[in-house]
Amino acid sequence: MPAAKRPMISPLSPSNPVFAEARSGKRIPNALIATLVQLAVVFGGMLLAFLLTILIAGDAKKADALMDSSYGLVVPFGLVLLLLGIWIRLYEKRPFKSLGLVWPISRALRSYFIGSFFGAVMVGGIVVLLALFQKVTMQSNNLKAGGLKALAGGLIIFLCFAVQGGAEEIVFRGWYMPVLGARYRPWIGILVSSVIFSALHLAPNPVAIVNLILFALFLALHFLRDKSIWWICGWHTAWNWTMGNGLGFVVSGQATAGTALVDLQAEGHPLLTGGDYGLEGSLMATAVLLLGILVVVLTNRHRWRDTRRCPAPD
Repeated sequence: MPAAKRPMISPLSPSNPVFAEARSGKRIPNALIATLVQLAVVFGGMLLAFLLTILIAGDAKKADALMDSSYGLVVPFGLVLLLLGIWIRLYEKRPFKSLGLVWPISRALRSYFIGSFFGAVMVGGIVVLLALFQKVTMQSNNLKAGGLKALAGGLIIFLCFAVQGGAEEIVFRGWYMPVLGARYRPWIGILVSSVIFSALHLAPNPVAIVNLILFALFLALHFLRDKSIWWICGWHTAWNWTMGNGLGFVVSGQATAGTALVDLQAEGHPLLTGGDYGLEGSLMATAVLLLGILVVVLTNRHRWRDTRRCPAPD
């Protein structure tokens, strides 16, 4: 007798393991507490890192310089993860791995590197679109582009971005989104976490704001589909690194630490180039992110249907 088929679970179902893990602890914070905790974890980690850096460096000016270096990608975001870990362990009473950190390590690494590949490819797609409509030139007479000589340092910066990008994904998609989705409805967790993510990045114009929301939606949907956070951690890391240290663009309006493999410069209307905010503020990024969301949904279109209300928390 053939084995019975397991029922297919929609990524948006309350039964999705992403939301089930959020309900696995002793308590699920409500929206207000979760939002306040998220802000406390993010800004508290940054503040603790700055105070620690002042002790290390001796004065605020040197501390600022350190925070603007690759150090600022590791220590502050490492402390953010530490504070979040303390919260979920002491208040929610569940393990840190419940935030989408699916094992074994071989599966995690494979997922991470595949995500990294697609993160780099999607940045490349933005540049290709930009080159079709605007002027993209390679700057060769400056100290920013290091070519192959910058590769070793670039790999170190990639590891630093892995901490920064991974921390953002774990806080926003691994913890905040599932908590709200488990407490209320999955779509509430997706939407609210995406809006808060965009707001905290202080985008200067409407296109950048929309793109940050699309960025968050794309990663949220992918996480819900895969039920593992490693792919989106790798994607986020490679997105930032490729844009900054790979191609020489600013990332979210900020220049990245270290030299770039190549230094590209886009010339044209800010709506198409992103202006001072970089590629993330361009309509080209809008097109690529929308395409990414479309692919995630269409490749599983028969599964995105179950939007029933989550079970009420105890």
